[in-house]
Amino acid sequence: MTDRDKSGKWKPGQSGNPGGRSGETQAIRAKLAKGATAVTTKVLEAAKGGDMQACRLILERLVPPIKPTSEPVQFELDDTDLPSAARSILRAVAAGQIAPDQGKSLIEGLGAVARVIEVAELQKAVEELREQMEGMQR
Repeated sequence: MTDRDKSGKWKPGQSGNPGGRSGETQAIRAKLAKGATAVTTKVLEAAKGGDMQACRLILERLVPPIKPTSEPVQFELDDTDLPSAARSILRAVAAGQIAPDQGKSLIEGLGAVARVIEVAELQKAVEELREQMEGMQR
């Protein structure tokens, strides 16, 4: 016995996911929406009365969390090669010119650059090998 019609679509009232969201979900959401104003008023009254949990609930919903930001920094970067650049960053951290978290981010960035360079060098080596193989086959 199948719950699909002749074209393969589910028959009305049937689902391919019987454990999924029930039809009651919309009714529950509608009931919650009707009571939302009363709940909001109650929470606001509790917060005004000094209920710190109510205050926290309101603030968590209304005020976005503060994300840490870093100010631009300037320091002497030796960019002759990647190890020299990393040493320059460590020197700047040690001298207090940049914050340790900024130094960590910069060194992680150098690691990403190193991976890009590595991939480019591997691609070049593969191309050279292909050219050699083609030359030997002629």
